[in-house]
Amino acid sequence: MPREPTEGAIGAGAEPLWRRADLWAGLLFLACGGLALLLGADYPLGRAGRIGPGYAPRLLGWLLIGIGGALVLRAPWTHERAAFATALRPVLLVPLAALAFAVILPVAGLIAAVFACVGIGAYAAPDNTWRTALVLGALLAFFSWALFVRGLGLPLPVFVP
Repeated sequence: MPREPTEGAIGAGAEPLWRRADLWAGLLFLACGGLALLLGADYPLGRAGRIGPGYAPRLLGWLLIGIGGALVLRAPWTHERAAFATALRPVLLVPLAALAFAVILPVAGLIAAVFACVGIGAYAAPDNTWRTALVLGALLAFFSWALFVRGLGLPLPVFVP
């Protein structure tokens, strides 16, 4: 007796390949990786003892291309359907959080900029609360100060009166 095809399997009853979430995610990764390789092509790689400014964009580009290729190759065997609707809340709040960080850093310092960035960005997901934003902001502010100011010695303003 023939078996019925399972949901998401290749064949009858499956979602068309162009509607699969992994295909679209893979294509997005491939495009971002290609863009990173294209934009970083003019930067020198450097040498083994001292890497140049083109090393990180090329490494990131190839990693993104690898992840994208893996997602595109596995798309025929997945059954998650791509959602083509756009949620405006995260699309607006995440870039606004990055912009707030860039504007507040020279005016009020690293700690205030991190708190503002996390405070705005936390509300991109509706289930976040002000308590989670406060705790996450405190942790990120401390670790940002510890890594960039104390660890790496970058001349970032921590508090600006």
